[in-house]
Amino acid sequence: MPPIEYPVDVRADYPERSSRLWAVLTIFWIKFFAIIPHAIILIFLGIAQWVVAFVAQFVVAFKGEYPSGMHEFVTGVLRWQTRVAAFVLSVNDRYPPFTLRAIDDYPLDVVAERPEEPSRVYAIFTIIVQILAVAGGIWLAVWLIGHADTLVSTSSQNGTYSYQFNFPSSGGSGLVLRQLAAIPHFIVLAFVGIAAFFIWFIVQWVILFVAGFPRGMWDIEAGYVRWYTRVTAYALGMVDRYPPFSFSPSLSAGGPGASGAAPPPPPITATWPEAPGVQSPVPQPPAPQPPAPQSPAPPPPGSPPMTPPETPQQP
Repeated sequence: MPPIEYPVDVRADYPERSSRLWAVLTIFWIKFFAIIPHAIILIFLGIAQWVVAFVAQFVVAFKGEYPSGMHEFVTGVLRWQTRVAAFVLSVNDRYPPFTLRAIDDYPLDVVAERPEEPSRVYAIFTIIVQILAVAGGIWLAVWLIGHADTLVSTSSQNGTYSYQFNFPSSGGSGLVLRQLAAIPHFIVLAFVGIAAFFIWFIVQWVILFVAGFPRGMWDIEAGYVRWYTRVTAYALGMVDRYPPFSFSPSLSAGGPGASGAAPPPPPITATWPEAPGVQSPVPQPPAPQPPAPQSPAPPPPGSPPMTPPETPQQP
């Protein structure tokens, strides 16, 4: 999968070897009991994440800046959620940590760039749609409670009808306007999720026999997690750029684990060990060079030419 440019990414390391034990526990659905503590904590963290993300829209609308602390918290909860999802899908077998922070030696991480200039207009529309949605939900609840006496169950034998009203369930931890904009992604991800489920079920038997996750299947599972994480980040208002319909990793997302060229190493200078008790000689300055011989001055004009003296001959 060729990399793309998007400010949110999921960095995942391909496991060279997968655990047969976790595969057996997954086949018998015992693995899901291991994530119960995470699920309980993430219920409360998800509520706090939604509140912080919604309040951040007010800050963006008035100041034109996404607060750094709020962005770190929303990203941290998203990182925790993604780690648990990747563990359930066997993208890696390492049990997810109970932390919002990035861990250097953990095989998966979520990186998200804090937007330098988030859209105020988008934030204002997000607030308006969110308030209207909450007000509509409250009005619907009040109306249903006020008409509860008329909602009786009757049989069809006497010619009457029975009605049943179901409260709408939450569509996730995002904001309403952005969730509406992300509906195409949710539709596609529903079908991709079905395919990912079948791959996840089949690959447990593959791991059980060969102790390895086939790379092609792993790319689909990791890509599904990456795609869903990007849509969730967009729904939470962490980024204004519409997420791509792609499994590919990102080259432009910064943060821990970001790819890039390493700085050049410092120059290495060779040093020689000295013998005990022996001091290194102090370098002496170089001796001055003798001046170059000067050529004789030319004779003045009009003077007879000078002839070199004759050399006496030996008898």
